[in-house]
Amino acid sequence: MISVQLQPLTGPANTSVDIPGSKSYTNRALLMATMCREAVRILKPLVSDDTRAMLNCLKTLGIKVEEKSDEITVIGHITDVKNQDYELDADLSGTTIRFMLALSCVLPGVQTLVGKEGLNKRPIKDLVDGLRQLGAKIEYLEKEGFPPLRVSSYELNPGTIRLKGGVSSQFLSAILMIVPQVGDVTLEVEGEQISKPYIDMTIDTMSRFGVSVANLNYQRYRVSVGQVYQGTEYTVEGDVSSASYFAAIAALTKSRITLANMNPQSVQADMHFFHILEDMGASVSYEKDRIVVVGNGVMPMEVDMENCPDQAQTMAVLSAFAPGVTKLSGVRSLRLKETERVKALEAELAKMGIKTESTEDMLTIYGGSPKAAAIDTYGDHRMAMSFAVAGAMLDGMQINDFGVVGKTFPQFWEKLESIGVGVKRV
Repeated sequence: MISVQLQPLTGPANTSVDIPGSKSYTNRALLMATMCREAVRILKPLVSDDTRAMLNCLKTLGIKVEEKSDEITVIGHITDVKNQDYELDADLSGTTIRFMLALSCVLPGVQTLVGKEGLNKRPIKDLVDGLRQLGAKIEYLEKEGFPPLRVSSYELNPGTIRLKGGVSSQFLSAILMIVPQVGDVTLEVEGEQISKPYIDMTIDTMSRFGVSVANLNYQRYRVSVGQVYQGTEYTVEGDVSSASYFAAIAALTKSRITLANMNPQSVQADMHFFHILEDMGASVSYEKDRIVVVGNGVMPMEVDMENCPDQAQTMAVLSAFAPGVTKLSGVRSLRLKETERVKALEAELAKMGIKTESTEDMLTIYGGSPKAAAIDTYGDHRMAMSFAVAGAMLDGMQINDFGVVGKTFPQFWEKLESIGVGVKRV
């Protein structure tokens, strides 16, 4: 296993880092572009394992896509898909398999959706159940409720469907995005909708492609009949999740880090992380195309992470340095990600001498004086990047299987070096 060893900053830094495009927006834009009648240029897209998985699925279907430096043009349309058998490989991308499952239900032919072992452990039953309410023909090929799957329907029926809100917002997003191909569909949510900002991102992207969604307090959604996707150009804004690791480093090391290529008015879920850092004492300035974070150390807190779950790991690592007790609630969705993230966090923080406790929806961290350790990443990109934050402070932090960052942020280690953290392969 190839690892990297990190050398900390020599002192507070005053630097900037250019943030790559958003994975979530890139994959949403790619999907919607296939339903536009005209070619769509997608500018500043993220090119990573997850977006590559989406692109490969579209190309497998026969949808023409051209790639250039910092630009992807979707030339083809879903009407180019022929009535034949397809195998769509989502690799380890949850967004890809969920979005492509919904799209496959309105395409000719038979689509078999597969992925790597880790993806096959992530539940998809509630999305399948929702699509079946509209008449989708979907079968599980191995374990009930999990990929791989086969889709043999080519159209869906208008109507009202009900989805559980407490599992994954991607299920609702997947169905919302194909509604213009179906007709009059109303989505009703059972229970509390988790990860609401990700729904906002979907609705925002649909709006930029000319389709409006009525959102009734995250409990009911409706897309009025007759709307179609349209547009010829879409610019992907910077990825707030990727920016958050550098914002966390600024807070921890009392540095000033400018995050470039950012939308300060973004609706991305992890924008909430900046408010958490402000509550910790950091100064955050929202400027044109950038966000500036000036750190002032970290302190123990009680924080609800439900609406920005992708930064729960980063917050847990910061909390290891905060003397006292930090409680992170709203973490239940972390148990259904690339790995069982709560268990993984507890195991790796223990290596650093940090005590933790957990319940189904709460992680408690007893912070103080963590020590450097060799961190296992469990095939999870966010485990690697969140624990790398500690490497900006502690000498000798080692991140195993460091290449997992390619899933969403292939240039992460180069960007980390650019702000002054030493990165050495071992």
